[in-house]
Amino acid sequence: MWILKTPSREFSFLYLPGLLAVLVAVFFPSLGAESLLYGLFAVGFVDSGHVYTTMWRTWLHPEEVVSDKSYVLFPLVFFILFSSWFYFQIPYLWAFVVYATLYHHTRQIYGFSKWYQKLNQRQDPESDRYLYFFAYFPMVIYHFRPEAIGAYYTERDLFLYPQTGLRDFFLSFYLMVGMTWVYREWRLWKSGIRELNRLISIAFPGMIYGYCFLVGTTVTQVLFPLLFLHGVAYLGVMGQSLSKTQKRFQKEGIAFFVVLITALLFGLLDSWVEENFLETFIGQAPVLNSLVVGLALTPLFSHYAFDALIWKKNHREAGVIFS
Repeated sequence: MWILKTPSREFSFLYLPGLLAVLVAVFFPSLGAESLLYGLFAVGFVDSGHVYTTMWRTWLHPEEVVSDKSYVLFPLVFFILFSSWFYFQIPYLWAFVVYATLYHHTRQIYGFSKWYQKLNQRQDPESDRYLYFFAYFPMVIYHFRPEAIGAYYTERDLFLYPQTGLRDFFLSFYLMVGMTWVYREWRLWKSGIRELNRLISIAFPGMIYGYCFLVGTTVTQVLFPLLFLHGVAYLGVMGQSLSKTQKRFQKEGIAFFVVLITALLFGLLDSWVEENFLETFIGQAPVLNSLVVGLALTPLFSHYAFDALIWKKNHREAGVIFS
């Protein structure tokens, strides 16, 4: 019934971090800007750090890395793409990074919901459509909020269009669809289909996304809950997948320890590079600066691409991972 085998572990990795991040955001809305430690933990360890744990199932997994040329081609393509994009000052580079990240986050919560459906031995396409709606539609509404934050890498990374009339119209539609979902789940429950795991996989991320994009007004409120919801859950499933697929990590304690240390060390290094080099070079176009931007974005987008390979249902290790 549970991805991480026990309810307590599931709650600790997949749900508690996002919940705590929301509580922090409610009571300390500017903590991300005021506390270096909290900001470093969220952006360095959780967000940047989880990206590098993917290498244990790709570059550092001898059988896997030779099974697909994509593990070599993708990083090369991304490095050339982003270095060139920055060098030639082609517009919307950082907007592309932000929107690609949001898409990646949504694909993870969709993947968890499909995982639950597999465990339940019942596929539910309509449930999938509701999940996508509760993830993407708050993002759409966010673009029409006058208080929306559009600056993350540069001064304008989102295509915002402050319009309270459209915001209110879309918000009303969002609430109406929400009520239809509640009614559908109630009918399923009454009919004897009681899939608590699948229900939570829609309701909980939906509430997080709703809070971030419909209520949040600071970076701590809009961004940080999404980082914790995504990053810590990834660390959990990565640790379990390593213990299932590689003999050197058969003891789950070792697997989780390796994942956490990797996230800590590489996350802090990534944050240091971004603070000391990347932020300095944004807006400039010399060759060296472009190469730094390419190097900074290549691990991130390689992580996105590799995830599309190692977590797909027809991957060579899928039978073991999703069992």
